[in-house]
Amino acid sequence: MTVPKGRIRKRDAAATRARILAAAQSCFSLNGYANTGIRDIAAEAGVSYTLVGRYFGSKAGLLEAALEATLKAEPFLEIERESFGENLARLIVGSVDSALPTSMTILAAGDPEAREVVTRIVRKRIVQRLAEWLGPPAAEERAAAITMLGAGFVTHSRFIPLLGPPEALDLRHPTVRWLAHTLQMLVDDRESWRAMEISPPNG
Repeated sequence: MTVPKGRIRKRDAAATRARILAAAQSCFSLNGYANTGIRDIAAEAGVSYTLVGRYFGSKAGLLEAALEATLKAEPFLEIERESFGENLARLIVGSVDSALPTSMTILAAGDPEAREVVTRIVRKRIVQRLAEWLGPPAAEERAAAITMLGAGFVTHSRFIPLLGPPEALDLRHPTVRWLAHTLQMLVDDRESWRAMEISPPNG
């Protein structure tokens, strides 16, 4: 059976776009936004650098698309509420892929344009979705705390490995157990979070 040319082109375009995104994720997470050029990503993807511009418009547009694609693949909200802390801790220490969005965001922070992109995407894709899932009180603050705690743990267990080799970490490690407990507390112990709110001084 002969496949129509239009269908082949669509399939090729989707494959090319996916290849560029994968190359961008790799380059941005390894070398950072400032040290990565469009030509670097094109070379990694095996395409012309003009093709990268045609698909994504600019380097900032490519960072946004690459980070969006990475965060869409993150299954952190597919976790049962009562075991959220333990399962998220397991995901953080057990998967190399969990370091990818953190690496991309950390290494983008030094560039003002990239920092704006990263802040907006993390708020939209992680904090706001997590806040909706958590519910009140202080849903957005608790969601931000979970995001910050997870990202900090990835940073200091994988990129600056304060706890030793990352591959040696699992749920038996006391610090990983502490992480799991704290994440679960942020989900469950709503009243304690409310009690931490500081009232403004009288007068």
